[in-house]
Amino acid sequence: MNTQHWIFLSPHLDDVALSCGGLVWDLTQQGHTLEIWSLMAGLPPDDEESPFAQEIHARWGVSGSEAILARREEDRAACAVLGAAARHFDWPDAIYRRDEHTGLPIVNSDEELFSRSPEPAVVGEVAELLTQSLPAGAQVVLPMGLGGHVDHQAVVLAGERVVQVTHAYADYPYILNQFDHPHLTAGGWQKDPHTLGEDALGAWQEAVLRHKSQLSTFWRDEDETRLALRNYLAGGGGRLWIKSSIDRNPPHR
Repeated sequence: MNTQHWIFLSPHLDDVALSCGGLVWDLTQQGHTLEIWSLMAGLPPDDEESPFAQEIHARWGVSGSEAILARREEDRAACAVLGAAARHFDWPDAIYRRDEHTGLPIVNSDEELFSRSPEPAVVGEVAELLTQSLPAGAQVVLPMGLGGHVDHQAVVLAGERVVQVTHAYADYPYILNQFDHPHLTAGGWQKDPHTLGEDALGAWQEAVLRHKSQLSTFWRDEDETRLALRNYLAGGGGRLWIKSSIDRNPPHR
């Protein structure tokens, strides 16, 4: 069997598990080597946390550096379920970042989190890291950036500078409000009709449940989480999307 080295780029510590954990598990079962690179997994700066960050921490039930250390442990546990290697990088989540000129938080609400553009400096830094660190020959998978989260946008823009993007995953659960997005409707991407069975679903559910601090953001309890993933899979979700037309002049790395 022809196996490959796959690297899934994840803006946060749960995005790949949420979006396509069943597929990741299935690929590892086939003998492929899988890595999940979480880019915005850095510890918060020492500066005082913004009210918005405090609000998010209250939702998670843990705050400050402990929040990120706990989330890293959750991610390692989730990746162990999926058979993937976890790699964490040091850019702070957008809720911790501040404008380099004013010192003010870059986001102060959910509305800003999903509407503002990423900082060019962050995009450039991530692109440089990817240029230096991605192994030659690896199949790199980016998020689509559905929902417009500033960190998802940053990873998409950085990744597109560095690699010829042929595969992407739809950002779940943001896709549930983005079915009319041009990525999904304009014909530039086609869904890979990959069959995922009950075992893949079970691994997907278990991996997502490892991200305990994040569940309350989307669901009321574990049963609702399991049901949501089952319904998403039944509706065709959790697979990769393949670019219909390939750029013949890919970036060099």
